[in-house]
Amino acid sequence: MKILIADDDAITRLTLNSELTKLGHNVHEASRGREAWEAWQRDEFPLVISDWMMPDLDGLEFCRRIRGTPQGAATYIILLTGRSGRANYFEAMAAGVDDFVTKPLEKAGLVARLRVAERILGMHDDLCVAHTDLERCVRERTAELETVLLANEKLLAQASHELRTPMHHVLGFAQMLEMGALTAAQATSVRGILTSGGHLLTMIDRLLAVAEISPADLSFIETDGAAEGYWR
Repeated sequence: MKILIADDDAITRLTLNSELTKLGHNVHEASRGREAWEAWQRDEFPLVISDWMMPDLDGLEFCRRIRGTPQGAATYIILLTGRSGRANYFEAMAAGVDDFVTKPLEKAGLVARLRVAERILGMHDDLCVAHTDLERCVRERTAELETVLLANEKLLAQASHELRTPMHHVLGFAQMLEMGALTAAQATSVRGILTSGGHLLTMIDRLLAVAEISPADLSFIETDGAAEGYWR
């Protein structure tokens, strides 16, 4: 793992570099806060171990700058400090520090904190992979849905023609019959054709309309019998 050490004390940097290198990490050193900030901007180290007190840019301000960037949330920051007390820890945590290593350095404590950092950074990487997979699945499902919707539009266009046109013919012929000389029984039958055909055509129109709109908007549907006498 790439680790950035920021400390103005050469002995501390040497000690940390030696221990971290033995553990297999790739270590970069910075002796001043501004130098560390510039190094992090160039390489975006996933783990930063920074002293609290440094020339030109202290550890807390360095941490705030990292957290102020879009990619800064993915950086794990351990603060080196000889300070103690709850107020100091609360101040550091408010600045975005994840963990603390007290001076003088203790190897076992450092190793334990590195393991925690590696575990958390590993979980973050897993979440990033899962998020990428989720976005891919969403894109695939969206493409499938668009294909289905396009097919549905084509089907509706065809259904509109195939269902409405024959009904218009039936009702048209019934109107022509109604204009001729009919017996009472025949006139009753023709009126039944016109009434039933009008109802059926209205149902076809409504079914096609339901298929074309979102389920939330069904206000056009009425059940007041207005279809009766549709062709009159």
